[in-house]
Amino acid sequence: MIKSLHEITLRNVIDLDATKSPRPLMKFRAMPMLLCRKKLDSLCAEIFELIGGETANEIEKDIDQQISYRRLQILEALFKALTIELNLKSKINAWKIILDKDFKESEQLERVLAEVKKYSGIEINSPDDFEEFTKYVQFRIDKHREMFPPKVAPTEGTPLTKVLYSIFDYMGQPLNEDMRLINFISMKQMAEERIRSQKQQSDGQYE
Repeated sequence: MIKSLHEITLRNVIDLDATKSPRPLMKFRAMPMLLCRKKLDSLCAEIFELIGGETANEIEKDIDQQISYRRLQILEALFKALTIELNLKSKINAWKIILDKDFKESEQLERVLAEVKKYSGIEINSPDDFEEFTKYVQFRIDKHREMFPPKVAPTEGTPLTKVLYSIFDYMGQPLNEDMRLINFISMKQMAEERIRSQKQQSDGQYE
């Protein structure tokens, strides 16, 4: 009457989360739930524990934090690369190359400028633009600190569907509602391991 854990798909979980009813977990939905209410409650609790529980919101926040941190890494790398490129030449010559867009002997500078525009939206044509980019990088660092302050208290849980989307997004895959729940749990564990590994590299740098 009730699906086993190995039979449950993410579509069942999404329906469970949307309806707040365990009926999606039944093999025969016309069957009265009263006949197996305790087993359904137990199965629902197990699913919530596997996917969500108290750690769900933390998983999502860690994912967002790592995405923000990666963006900072890119911006800081670009800032350093641009500074190096500008210092390789005299200031006047460097800005003349940029203004004239004559990159025949400065292909690396051209690539760096293109990446700066791609990730910040700022087109570097003058010292004022470079100053604007410098302020933008600092703004992103300050914003990161604001969005991810030191944890002081546990927060409320996150809806199961939001956790599903977060994990798939973090792993660079589209949501697959036909995936078995047990396979998703393995994916979630991989994401958590990856997050922990990345956090070891980033902890303390922006706190």
